[in-house]
Amino acid sequence: MRNKTIHIGPMPPPMGGISIYLDRLSKKIEDEDIIFINESELSKIGFIKLLLLGKNNTYIYHSPSSYRRILVYICTLFSSNHYIIVSHGQGLENSYKNSNILIKYLIKQMILNAKYIQIVGKHLEKFLLDIGLPKDKIKVQNAFIEPPLEDEEKILKTYPNDLDEFLNSREKIVVANAASIVFDKNGIDLYGLDMCIELTAKLKKEITNIGFIFALANEKANVEYLNKMKQKIKELGIEQNFYFLTGQKELWPLFKKANLMIRPTSSDGYGISIAEALYFGCPAIASDVSDRPEGTIIFKSRDINDLYEKSIKVIYG
Repeated sequence: MRNKTIHIGPMPPPMGGISIYLDRLSKKIEDEDIIFINESELSKIGFIKLLLLGKNNTYIYHSPSSYRRILVYICTLFSSNHYIIVSHGQGLENSYKNSNILIKYLIKQMILNAKYIQIVGKHLEKFLLDIGLPKDKIKVQNAFIEPPLEDEEKILKTYPNDLDEFLNSREKIVVANAASIVFDKNGIDLYGLDMCIELTAKLKKEITNIGFIFALANEKANVEYLNKMKQKIKELGIEQNFYFLTGQKELWPLFKKANLMIRPTSSDGYGISIAEALYFGCPAIASDVSDRPEGTIIFKSRDINDLYEKSIKVIYG
């Protein structure tokens, strides 16, 4: 039996940065010794069953779940298998800092005993070095894989009919996205919906017919806050300028039509949507909280004036 490489993590649906990456990777690789397993199909017993896939295999775990990362580590204690942890954001560091003594110990052992830890940006390196991981066991590699262009027609059919009308009737289009409404450790709107709304109001003073599309994959999280933001949209008089694209939809076809993509996150990993925008020639502005793809225009995080000034400059070219 030949050695296998087993990628474990979320597969769509739902769609998110990690699940889209794994889906594209699985379609790109044609090798019977490289296996992809949707973590949602793995129970506690399921992790033990990984051992039945043979000896000297390599598990590559992509999910931010520290609990499951630890299970992968424990599985390898009783076998000749190895594992690699891919950290797509700051979840590994946050889990460690927010855990009790026992879980901190297990997370540290899981990190130190990995074949290596793969991170999507050098800004994630310091925590690993501080915890004692040798530098040669840290690999930096972004998680961008080019979108499959042959899927564009299928993706466009998932968009609402009125989105096309919105796109065609607005002078300039700005796009941002979020997996769901969540808050960072400081209680700040992580994906910056509040900033997008404020930016739209400021842009409308210069461009009356500005259009802002905010793609929100899951609209059922923190509904009270979302409703509060929708009320703010009404109060600012930008209902005709701000469009929510909700549901599990891929975003990249919009970048072929947009004038600007922004990612005003208060913390981040890499930001695959930025790389997608740049890939299609759409300018991208992002907060200065992490490493960003080459070509990204950086603004000071949570500084609406800096974001506005750079947005206007890009839109007017």
